[in-house]
Amino acid sequence: MTITDRMLIGAIANNPANYEGDGEWRYSIPHKAIFFSKASEPDPRDKEPFFALPSLDPDGSKRRERAFRAFISRRWPPSRQRELEHFAERRGWNLAMELKYGGGALEDSEAEEWQYVVNRELERLAAQVREQIATLE
Repeated sequence: MTITDRMLIGAIANNPANYEGDGEWRYSIPHKAIFFSKASEPDPRDKEPFFALPSLDPDGSKRRERAFRAFISRRWPPSRQRELEHFAERRGWNLAMELKYGGGALEDSEAEEWQYVVNRELERLAAQVREQIATLE
């Protein structure tokens, strides 16, 4: 099966990147396929050549939180930044990055701006994986 960009982006976006914990998405070199594995439930392909896929937000890294905080500091007025920081203190940054309709803090237009940034990063990471696969072929 051909790996589509959508498949890659989905795996990268949902990759905990913690094999010993929640697991990680990997690319099987001989099978030319992506698969999920973790130490508590290893995949047989773990014994064959593979590489781990990158992650948008690896477990415990707070990478997405830091990116969001930097994003709001450059794009939105200080009053809105304070509102989001206050929201995050009470409910967490993961929820602060979400639409208000889902319990988050963002208005539609704000969520749209942030989603654009997230999608660009996902596309960049997927392109990086494509390059890595191309060097193996």
